[in-house]
This record gives sequence, structure tokens and C-alpha cells, in this order.
Amino acid sequence: MPLPKPAVLALKTWRSVFGEGSKVEVWARARYLGAVRNEVRRDAGPGWVQYTTSRSVVVSESDDFPEPRRGIVLRGGCDMPSAFTAAPLIAERIRGTVAISRQIGGTGGHRSDQILQTLDDLDRDAVAETREKLKLNSHYFTPTFFDRTFSVSNLPQAGEFPKDVIVLGIASDQVRQVYRHRKHGFVVDPGGWWLNQDLNNVLGDLSVVEWFRDNFRRAGRMSLDDFRKNNARLVAETRERVGAHIVYYNTMVVDPANPTHNYQLVKAAHSVRRREFAIALTELSRDLGFPIVDVDRVLKTAGVEQQVDFAHFPTDRMMPIGAELHRILRQLGTV
Repeated sequence: MPLPKPAVLALKTWRSVFGEGSKVEVWARARYLGAVRNEVRRDAGPGWVQYTTSRSVVVSESDDFPEPRRGIVLRGGCDMPSAFTAAPLIAERIRGTVAISRQIGGTGGHRSDQILQTLDDLDRDAVAETREKLKLNSHYFTPTFFDRTFSVSNLPQAGEFPKDVIVLGIASDQVRQVYRHRKHGFVVDPGGWWLNQDLNNVLGDLSVVEWFRDNFRRAGRMSLDDFRKNNARLVAETRERVGAHIVYYNTMVVDPANPTHNYQLVKAAHSVRRREFAIALTELSRDLGFPIVDVDRVLKTAGVEQQVDFAHFPTDRMMPIGAELHRILRQLGTV
């Protein structure tokens, strides 16, 4: 997550004194970001209490988290936190306890083929080496997505929750590029490795760069046909293994700040790709019977002014998306 302006200014000051990447800077980052990740906020009102962590929200009738207990798991990219804005609407009619939790698969770990490959018999040694070299999340290659229950990070007193609803985003399938292991066939997205450390550190360890080039080849973005096949299988596997309702987020098909008016020299407009994926998702919904949070419609209705791009939008644009998700959850009987 990006550091706030005061922290950025402090880091610049430390760098001017101690140098970039110093032990002081490493300590400061770990202490600040660790505090943010571990923070738990409690809010309360008439008949409800809410606990908020860095990636979860729990709404309950009381602090002892009574039954019935329902769990909603989010898996996807930067658009998924908008689901947390459904919490105030859930609190209005809360009965029992509802937990909304974002499952982290590491930066660039949310494509449907990456989730599905955790069910495969992957080579243990190759997987362990890849995790160590690329600094991947400990659950990157494990099928935790298909667990029937989950716990809320930094809130152990809340206990375990069933996965009643799993909300999936398709943005990662649209935009993320992966690399395939030359020998064992599994895919990785090294985005986390590149994004979570200074580029000088990455390029300074040329042995890792050489290792990656020797062991992986570029597989690129997901094809439309693979998108259909992967998500059809993902829905079937999830229903069989978890027994949860599946809800998908689509994405906005326009780029709010894109000034292009002549596509003669544009080889492949990404807005066209997003529209194709949105149509394919609609067809899957028709065939497999899952609801879609129509992010494209909601954002266009609310207005896209000041929106950075198709997947990053201001907080006031998140709330209508949360309201739409809440409407669907009520129809499913979850809240």
C-alpha cells in the first residue's frame, strides 16, 4: 500500500541522512506498515458493532459474535475493497454476525488459472524454489481458496466463518500477464517480486534474473477462450468443494481519462478487450446461473469524473457498488 505524505517526507529525510535502503529506512517501513496491517478499529451503534481490519470487516449484533454466522470472501484485484462499503447497509438489519474478508494471494496472484492450478499436483521442489526466489506469498501455490471456512486476520476472537459467498473479480484475468515454468508448466506473476522492493535490489541480484529467464517463458495475457473455460471450471469446482454462492464483479469497459478519438493506429484497444470479457462473463452467468455486480453500469450511472482508470475509483464511487452487492446478498439470503 502507498505510504501517506507525512511518511514519505520522513523517508526522504532519512534517506538524505542515512542513504536509500538503509537499516533505518527498512525499520521505519516495517514499523509503520506493520502497525497499519495490525490495526483493528471498533465502531458501534444501536443494535450493532463493527470491527475493521486492513482487509476485513465484521458486523455483528454484539461483541461475542453470535449466530447465525455468515462469511463473504473477496478474491481479486484493486476493485474488490469496494465490497466493504456494504457493511453499513448490513448493519442496519444485522442478525447474528457477518464477516467480509479479502483473501490475499500476493500481488498478481488472482487470475483464474492461478487459483485453479493450486488443485494440481505441482512439483514440490520447483514450487518451493520459485516461492523463495520470487518472494511469493506462502499460500501462493496452496488451495486455501477452496477451504470451507476462514478466519479474520488480527481478530482471532471472532473465530471461524463459513464461506457462504465468494466474490470474484475478472480484472486480473483481463490485465495480468503470467510466465509459465518451462519444465513443470505452472504459471507465476512476478509482479509482487518487482513491486515490493527497490528496482536496484532486483537488478543487483542478476543471479535471480538469470534463473527466472532460464526457468520461465512468457505466457502473456489470458485469451478469451481460456477465460471462459477457466471460470466455468472455477465455478464448478467452488460449488462442489466449498458449497458457496458465487458472485462476480465485471469491470468498466471505458477508460475515463483516455482522450483517443481515432483508433486507426491503435493495435489493440484495451477497452475492446474489457468489453469482450464483460460479454463473455454475461454469457457464463446465463449458462451457470451466478449473479454479477454490474460495476460498469453502476460507475457510469454514478459518474466517472476524477476516476483514475477502469479499476481504481474514488471512495464515493465505491459506495454505490457496495449497495449493489448488498442488494444481491439480500436476494441470496446471506444478509
